[in-house]
Amino acid sequence: MHKYLFILAILFSSIVSAQQEGDTVLKRCPVYITDTVSANNYFLEFQPSTIRVFRGHGKLTIEIRQREQYFTMFFRDKRLNNTKYKIRVGADDNDEVAVKYSFRSGEQVSYVDISSGTIETNFDKEKDLWHIKVNGLLKNLVERSVTYYKVRADFYIR
Repeated sequence: MHKYLFILAILFSSIVSAQQEGDTVLKRCPVYITDTVSANNYFLEFQPSTIRVFRGHGKLTIEIRQREQYFTMFFRDKRLNNTKYKIRVGADDNDEVAVKYSFRSGEQVSYVDISSGTIETNFDKEKDLWHIKVNGLLKNLVERSVTYYKVRADFYIR
């Protein structure tokens, strides 16, 4: 009898698994980080990118990756709401989001916080998808100079 229960428990545990994490590959990158002086876009629009949606410590994280670049949004809630979130460095309220741009060059990795802006999230009932629009500003301080970059993104997720 114990053998049958053991085998049944093993079969049941193999069927029931944790939440699956899936990646979505897009043909065109939805993120634009453009220099305000030269209008140079650091994400290549016509290159594929991967959107990864996952939960870390119960909080929603959305990551868009293209080669060695990452654009990551850290929401304080477990799920999205039909609302407009504020982008803040070190967000600590449910209507605020922390956003980081990170990239790797050789052996070095750099992280830059998006300093201000908004993220609009709307659920599209016809498509059964979330529509996310990001509009922000990134300030990068290097030695004595400050460079500003416009940050835009427009994409859908499940």
